[in-house]
Amino acid sequence: MADQTAPDILAGLLDIQPDEAQRLLDRFAGGMTAELLDRSRLSVDGLGAFSVVHEQPVRESGSDGTRYLPPRNRVEFTPRPKGSGDTVAIASARLDMATDEARRFAQALAATFGKLLANAGGFELRGFGSFSIESGKYRFEPDPSLESLLNTGYDGLKTIVIPERTDGAPESKAHEGSALLKPVALMLLVLLLLAGSWFLYRHYTSSIPEVVSAPAQATVVPVVEKMVEPPVQAERPETDSFLLRKGRYTVIAATFSSKSGAMQERQRLARLGHRTWFWEVTSDGRRYYRLALGDFATRRAALDSMKSMPKGLPKHSYIEQAYKNFVLYGEQEL
Repeated sequence: MADQTAPDILAGLLDIQPDEAQRLLDRFAGGMTAELLDRSRLSVDGLGAFSVVHEQPVRESGSDGTRYLPPRNRVEFTPRPKGSGDTVAIASARLDMATDEARRFAQALAATFGKLLANAGGFELRGFGSFSIESGKYRFEPDPSLESLLNTGYDGLKTIVIPERTDGAPESKAHEGSALLKPVALMLLVLLLLAGSWFLYRHYTSSIPEVVSAPAQATVVPVVEKMVEPPVQAERPETDSFLLRKGRYTVIAATFSSKSGAMQERQRLARLGHRTWFWEVTSDGRRYYRLALGDFATRRAALDSMKSMPKGLPKHSYIEQAYKNFVLYGEQEL
């Protein structure tokens, strides 16, 4: 019999279907991403600890000249197969699970990681990263999309290369002054890089909103960035608020634990051409703010609209069906 995958093992432990287990893993990966962006660290039962490490600009000298590497953030992973972690808290806050359900999920997930480790089987948490076995321990490789999110503040910074002189000819006195300026120019360049990276790092770490993952009934749908057909017109009024009726569908771009974070993301999406509404939900006495796009009669209509929407939707956007009537608000009525 072929080795069992992570969804197969988790499905058996929770007595659910493998496709449902895969959706749970996808949503938990989204919760891990949100937790890491929000707090810069997290730990997962039976797996290990993750933290965000900031690297300053680096100067490297080589045969081709001097290279100045821009600053960046990276994920550092410490395997702890026997340790406890934040799985229950993440499942409760980010996946909207009840406490008992979150504990059961955490135990099953830790057992899944243990079985995979015993069988030397790797696995992937889509959108977060992949895990392989090395010397009896898990080795982590972050997903490119996670690294991109962590380094949003450094987007556009390139490696600077200053070539060395190769002609070997003696410099004339007329060029002595410019030669003396080279060390000064290099020093100014390094100072500018350091100052710019510190400003971007402070701006980046202070502006990340508190993102939380989707509720438990959500189905994660990958966002297709390629433009295809003209957008399917959403059946929604032009007023500042509208009623999403029971049984109808909408696209959830993201869910936030603070109103300010939701408004900040709404403004970003508006600049990209997305019109969104606020959908307030309450869980365990806490209020959350979803950003919803459109009002659709069928799931297929919502999916077709997602495929043709402008770029810029969060990676873990998904389709939600209203189980009762809900009022969705614009910013003026929130």
